[in-house]
Amino acid sequence: MSQSLTIPTSLLGFDYNIELESWSNSLHAFKIFDGKPKEVLDGGIGLGFNLITQFSEGQNWLKGIPQPLLAATTAFPEHQYQMLWLAANTDQAAQLLLTRPLLLVLICEKYPVDNNAALKMSQLGQRDILKSLGYDGSKSALKFIDKLTLTFERDLELQHVKKQLDSRFCGYKVFNHYSSVNYVALSLDHRYSFLTGTKLGRAIACEKGLTRVSLLSCLADTLMLGVELGVNDPASRVGQLSSLNELNLLHQEWIDRRNDIRRQELRPMDADTPYPCMLLGNEQIVAIKNYDELFNEGVNQRHCIAIYHSRIVAGEYCVFMMEQPQRVTIGLKIHNRQTISIELDQIAGLRNALPTDETRKVVYRWFESAKRNLISD
Repeated sequence: MSQSLTIPTSLLGFDYNIELESWSNSLHAFKIFDGKPKEVLDGGIGLGFNLITQFSEGQNWLKGIPQPLLAATTAFPEHQYQMLWLAANTDQAAQLLLTRPLLLVLICEKYPVDNNAALKMSQLGQRDILKSLGYDGSKSALKFIDKLTLTFERDLELQHVKKQLDSRFCGYKVFNHYSSVNYVALSLDHRYSFLTGTKLGRAIACEKGLTRVSLLSCLADTLMLGVELGVNDPASRVGQLSSLNELNLLHQEWIDRRNDIRRQELRPMDADTPYPCMLLGNEQIVAIKNYDELFNEGVNQRHCIAIYHSRIVAGEYCVFMMEQPQRVTIGLKIHNRQTISIELDQIAGLRNALPTDETRKVVYRWFESAKRNLISD
């Protein structure tokens, strides 16, 4: 298959189109201008081949490229053409693409507009390639590369790898005892390097279905709590943990300690005053009876219901909690104590989440029944 392919890059704002020769013609590329001689394109084209699969000519052209080599480049669209050009022009680069494609990526990062320099570099031994690019060229560095289980869908993945391989630091050595290194392990090392190699660090890296944002939030909050509580070296304390469950337990323990301190600091003068009983609860819905219960409700549900204490003591508000079918806090306004004018003010779930339709129906039924009983009394 010897036909060339023209990519209409002028439609993307360039002042030229790109002509690509076939694999059998070494994938040479040219810039095609209107009314001017074509110029050799020396380097990458900065576009992935997914662009040319949108029309039949492009699909047919791609069939001329050995499919294993094409597949090995799809994760790196910015360098895809240049990587394949190197593979088409030297057997060493083709072998690299099949065994350690990351080395070709690093070469293309260094020489994105100089195919000859990139070609010369790709013909070196693998350790020499790393050394020439400023990375550690040891056997351990190559073993680290082989451990990587990355998709390279994020730019940060490649940046993390380059940082680990930097010959000035050889940071990758902290992963010597890892059987594999994924994105979670690399990003955790970037943010909390003291966890790399620990039981907790490995547990986090191996956890399936882990939400990275919630994990980092939990770690950051735990360390902040440790500092706030005056714990000696909270990072070391966290680093001694063995599992995510232990991290969650420590996080909750420090939250409880912090809240106990705040409860004493913020405790109002009339905190021991019992709350008026304005409506009767039932087996599902229970009245909050005092300030400590109100404070704990706010802590457990992650909202600010405790600010209603003064209004509750004054008989202007009352609060209930419900466990099923959804854990919610129920707030009622009392407009006039003489006429007992009561209004349902809020049904708040965890972190003020909205109640489900089922929850609303249960609360409304209880509220109407409780009001009728109050009126009949």
